[in-house]
Amino acid sequence: MHDRRRLGRVIWAPLVAAALSGLVIGAVARLLMRGITLAIGGLTGFSLVSTLAIIVVFVVLAVPAAVTATARPVVRHAGRWVTAVVTGMLAAGTGLSDAKTILLADESRLTTIAVLIVAFAAAVVAHGLLAQHLTLRFRRLPAGDSTPAEALGTI
Repeated sequence: MHDRRRLGRVIWAPLVAAALSGLVIGAVARLLMRGITLAIGGLTGFSLVSTLAIIVVFVVLAVPAAVTATARPVVRHAGRWVTAVVTGMLAAGTGLSDAKTILLADESRLTTIAVLIVAFAAAVVAHGLLAQHLTLRFRRLPAGDSTPAEALGTI
């Protein structure tokens, strides 16, 4: 019984952590993207499909960091940076499509745009760190006297 709980934590902790990290950082990234669009004077509006797609991408990209959270330090750091680099490259590729618009933006808005871009970069770096932190927290949750299935009365 104890081994099943431990195996469950090994499997579910990183998956739930990746989902939560992707949800939080994906939502923050979406808001920052919208802020940049507002700052450059672009059309605004949220598309539910686009928002969900961004969050799903952030969830998937959090997996390397989450699954390496309990590994040796070099592997743990590599997992975190794989998440940050891949997320950053995808974000940079997407952001470059707006490069002309950003360069042609009103000079009075450049400071705001720069602050939003730096905040976005910080969110990208925090993405893997949050996934690893949550994984470790979920792995350390106290074990109950029963499994979740037993608590619900299904066994």
